[in-house]
Amino acid sequence: IGAGKPYKNKKPIIIYGSSIVHGTGASRPGLAYSNIISRKLDMDVVNLGFSGNAKAELPIMNYLASLEMSLFVYDYDHNAPNPEYLAETHKRGFDIMRAAHPDIPIILISRPNVATNPSKAEERKKVIIDTYRSALDAGDKNVYYIDGESFFLGMEGESDFVIDGVHPNDVGYYLMAEGI
Repeated sequence: IGAGKPYKNKKPIIIYGSSIVHGTGASRPGLAYSNIISRKLDMDVVNLGFSGNAKAELPIMNYLASLEMSLFVYDYDHNAPNPEYLAETHKRGFDIMRAAHPDIPIILISRPNVATNPSKAEERKKVIIDTYRSALDAGDKNVYYIDGESFFLGMEGESDFVIDGVHPNDVGYYLMAEGI
């Protein structure tokens, strides 16, 4: 068996985040949003989704910053235990990535649903938007924000896209990949 066809870009996309990034609700690995994106873009995607454990700790962010990549997706909102923790770690993690990779696109994503702890959802989203606005105010022209709620917004039967009110199913992952 020979080698596979090379990806069109040698540097991978790195996606860091929660069990949603991990692909917890997908019926098979190829249907996690990271793998759908990999196929659509013909690029290697490194899925660094950690169920319950992606919390943007300093050693992890420093390690991620050391990796070669063409694009970074920052999607760990669900794993931050509360809005205060998210506020403490989100911008700090972004700044570490941006210092190490001044020119790559960085995509910031808020959680795709507000089913868990809806009373804090807007506060959490504001933290991510604040990181985004801060980057723009500093002159960053390669940072992007995606409101995770937009993936399913306006769709009939939003609960049809998740397995448990939180984790997307195969259709939910497809919609996320399309949105990203």
